[in-house]
Amino acid sequence: MWLAMESADTPMHVGVLAIFSQPRNAPKNYLSKWAQDMREVDAPAEPWGQVVSRGPAFLGPRLEEDQDFDIEYHFRHSALPEPGGERELGVMVSRLHSHPLDPSRPLWEFHLIEGLENGRFAFYVKVHHALVDNVNGIPMLLDMLSDGARKRGMPPLWARPLYSGATDEVEDDERRSFPDAADAMQSLRKIASGITTNVFDRGSEGSFLLPAGTPRSTLNRHINAQRRFATQQFDQSRVQALADATDSTLNEILAYLCGSSLRRFFKEYNALPEDSLIGALPVSLQERSERLPGNAIAGLRVALGTHIGDPVARLDAVKESMQKVREDRATLPDEAVTSYVLLRAAPIYASQLPLLGRAVPPMFNLGVSNTPGPEKAKYFNGARLEAIYPMSQLLQFSALSIDCVTYAGTINIGFTGARDTLPHLQRMAVYLGKALVDLEELVATGEAA
Repeated sequence: MWLAMESADTPMHVGVLAIFSQPRNAPKNYLSKWAQDMREVDAPAEPWGQVVSRGPAFLGPRLEEDQDFDIEYHFRHSALPEPGGERELGVMVSRLHSHPLDPSRPLWEFHLIEGLENGRFAFYVKVHHALVDNVNGIPMLLDMLSDGARKRGMPPLWARPLYSGATDEVEDDERRSFPDAADAMQSLRKIASGITTNVFDRGSEGSFLLPAGTPRSTLNRHINAQRRFATQQFDQSRVQALADATDSTLNEILAYLCGSSLRRFFKEYNALPEDSLIGALPVSLQERSERLPGNAIAGLRVALGTHIGDPVARLDAVKESMQKVREDRATLPDEAVTSYVLLRAAPIYASQLPLLGRAVPPMFNLGVSNTPGPEKAKYFNGARLEAIYPMSQLLQFSALSIDCVTYAGTINIGFTGARDTLPHLQRMAVYLGKALVDLEELVATGEAA
């Protein structure tokens, strides 16, 4: 389905931007020697050395070995212009993320970028979503890192099998087993009951099977393939302190900060809808069944309170919306998760069709996600990972995705936007930071306690 939805304007790849600091006393040729060692690994593991083959329609696409694999094409070493700050890095990765992957080659690229301030460097990894069985590529990259700074001679990403969200702990006999007729009928009854309850027991915003109340906004215009990317990073302790002080969860505070940033950004352009913007949180099937991969397009809908001027009332509205999502999702039994994903995603697929798409009402305005990462620092050949940011694919008529990752006491936030739709995207990241400071001040004065 990810391959089917791809078009010239909506390339379906995800990216990861990871920033590292060099180890102490690193030699001058540290990165060039490292790049040479990585380039020599030209026998990739699956699926890094495989290309998508489109055979007969009834067989669907499949992976086959690329007989002409070229490591020089997939691994690239480049440098930022002076002064090597966040702006220069953002411009480079925005450009790299705008170009689609070559379908005649294995669907990935790995960029080693040097020249950042203070001797830092970065990885930018681009992988087609058809290969990544997670809601983003963060676990894929983290899987190649080590827990300690002393480990050397570590293989590059393409030398190891791609991270898979599907569990390998299920016994083979259990994989091959099928439910008997009685179990199947019982499961069908649970699915029918759960979905029926979800459809008819819903509030003014609808359920996640029959959504309602999404306003058309600037974000729901036709987009092209050009992207902008912006970043923001906080100490996780600051956000957690606000969550504790306001009796909120970390995700509720993040949703509030996103809504506050969006409100200020679109008010500047006199483009703020009267109704709340709706964020779509991607659903991982692993949340309800450990045996299923987590590459799901369907999502839970959260109202971000962008129509509410008072920040305390906005936070309360976000918390109420998140609670409704939890209750709504709880109406579905475990057996209904796969059925839900297929049903819920059908209008999203329809919205990507060239002629039909404009007629499909928007189900959400933007994507919003939060991926939990490791609590301790990670390393690659002694280099410490300082920050890691997801870079999302964008669907047609959905021009923005805000994606968060918690890592080693920090919260890293990536803003992926359609370039022509969202000029000055970096302001959105700045406004999110100001929203955090504003909420801290309200808590300090007791207004938001």
